[in-house]
Amino acid sequence: MRRAMMRLCLALCAAALLPAGVPAESVKMVNGIGLIDYTRKPEFKVGDWVSYRITASSLAGARDDYEVTVLIAGEENFWGEDGFWVETWTDGPSGGAAATATLMSYAIFDDTLPVPHMQLYQRKAINEVAEDGTPIPYVTRRTSSGLKLRTPFDDKVAWDIDTLGRDTVSVPRGTFSCVRVRTRQGKSSTRDVGDSTEYTEVRDNRVASLNRSIPITSLAREEIDYSFQTRKWQIGRSEDAPPLRYIDRSIGQARLVDFGENMKSHILTEAMQKSLPGRRVAQNPPPPKRPPPPPRGTKKSG
Repeated sequence: MRRAMMRLCLALCAAALLPAGVPAESVKMVNGIGLIDYTRKPEFKVGDWVSYRITASSLAGARDDYEVTVLIAGEENFWGEDGFWVETWTDGPSGGAAATATLMSYAIFDDTLPVPHMQLYQRKAINEVAEDGTPIPYVTRRTSSGLKLRTPFDDKVAWDIDTLGRDTVSVPRGTFSCVRVRTRQGKSSTRDVGDSTEYTEVRDNRVASLNRSIPITSLAREEIDYSFQTRKWQIGRSEDAPPLRYIDRSIGQARLVDFGENMKSHILTEAMQKSLPGRRVAQNPPPPKRPPPPPRGTKKSG
């Protein structure tokens, strides 16, 4: 099973619950597309960036402390569709940064459920570069098994979102008056193993402190409680099932470090770090011009 710290990180950055049963590994690289605030108009521009300090600890004794920077690295029209490159750097305590970039469609801002549908709007990705430093992009596609599903996303994850009121939040960047939003996600499964029935339950509970003066994400702080629990009983003897026990549980927090403008990409070529012509004008059209006043001494017709 991948340790809960890794699942915590990806739950933060991709807002998705991960399946159990994968090998253990530590946080090396994350993708920040899930940190973007898709509920607001995309007012960011190429070069805008925001960074967070993420700390967490688990019942198993694992600890994480790293910094994530999310950059709007460029814009691109791909197959007739406008998109924006989201570049993410992950800096660990030992130094050195791992980076990834994803081309997201601007159409995601029109979706009423952008987070559950996020994978539908990924168009290209860059996770490696050639020996000469040239990025190697690939087109993101659904897997052959995923194409057989009725829905292209996991619709079995239960969601619950609630507003908790306003609060003042202090983070390294400063103090912000925020709206606090609680999101609870959960998924469970039951299967027979030998002569026993095994029930597993994954929960991801978070409280986000939001302020729209923060670019790209609107996020000042996020508190995360991720747990993985299980129990077993003899087939047909569910009345004897023991209480749920934790396989692991992680408690973590993301805090805003800084944000700014005019940052250069570490991955994209100079030619890719561009804005789409006319897009800013189309999003923010100038006010209509007023007709010039009539010359002095003339009378208005009619």
